[in-house]
Amino acid sequence: MDLGEASRLAREPWWRRDIPLLGGGLLPLAAQAALAEEMATLLRVRLPVLDMLRLLSEGAEGGDTRARLGRVARLVAEGTPLPDAFAQAGPRVAPVFLALLRAGEASTALAEQLAELAQLLRRQDQLRSQVATALIYPAILVVAALGVLLIVSLTLAPALEPIFTAQDLPPPPAVAAFLALGELAATRWPWLLAGLAGLGFAGLVAVRAAGARLVLALPVFGGLARDAALLTLLRSLALLLRAGRPLAASLRAVAGFDRGAPFAATALAAAAELENGGRAHRALAADRRLPPMVAELFRIGEEANSLGPVLESLAATQADRLERRSRRLLQLLTPALTLLIGGLVGTLVYSIMDAVFAINDLAI
Repeated sequence: MDLGEASRLAREPWWRRDIPLLGGGLLPLAAQAALAEEMATLLRVRLPVLDMLRLLSEGAEGGDTRARLGRVARLVAEGTPLPDAFAQAGPRVAPVFLALLRAGEASTALAEQLAELAQLLRRQDQLRSQVATALIYPAILVVAALGVLLIVSLTLAPALEPIFTAQDLPPPPAVAAFLALGELAATRWPWLLAGLAGLGFAGLVAVRAAGARLVLALPVFGGLARDAALLTLLRSLALLLRAGRPLAASLRAVAGFDRGAPFAATALAAAAELENGGRAHRALAADRRLPPMVAELFRIGEEANSLGPVLESLAATQADRLERRSRRLLQLLTPALTLLIGGLVGTLVYSIMDAVFAINDLAI
């Protein structure tokens, strides 16, 4: 065993910390859902925690997940509570996963809550998969359009240039533009790739720094992101309340999942209102981004002491609304991008035909 000062321990590399696309992020949602389902199944048969962790470690697919679950088992064997051990050394899961483990530590319904969490994670993964699948075809179109542009710039435009230079005439603007682009791609391609990589890195950092504000500012996707954030808030809050956590603590836990989430400040304000002797629905009603029905039903559930079932009903309604909006948006996205790229390709063809007509004029 080696003991050392905390400042001398190996820290997480900056590229894993600041660029989530390069790994080191959370466990995939599908893997988190599978882990929650397996834990729920083993808890239902009243398997001891150490045996449960051993089986989970042996059945884990990834080597990193297997090692992390093994470390969790060792910490639990040394006397560390399961939620603390999972937070210290376990797989990197969503914050609601850890909050549910902490809330369900003293509850007998942890298995059912984990099963519900698995359903929540699978719905989120399904929505992301739908978006990614819908973007495959537009991405192929973009790559094909760029390929056509490069072919014209590197082959066709240089073949047309001698016809105009032989007549001591400048090439048409379209041909000149293609020639400049081809020369840039042929002679400066390392700098071009470096510039694109720098722009991509700057974009990732900007998106990470701006957080949800940048997404919410988008004209079409902003509303979809707001609906998804509201659905996460409702479902997470319903899960924590069912696990037995007080409303104020549940609101603070939901706000702590992601400080940059659209409704994190609203949840913190509602928790502060409760702790000061007021009602949480007052802070929710002050947020104009929340639908009036959500604020009103929250007030009714809070006053009738039936907030858990009300939130579950609201979450189901919000899930249907989000699914309809996302399906409609994805159905419109592919034809819109197809028309846009088709217009760009049409402009490219028109420019080439204009150069061909200019050649005919020279022949006449």
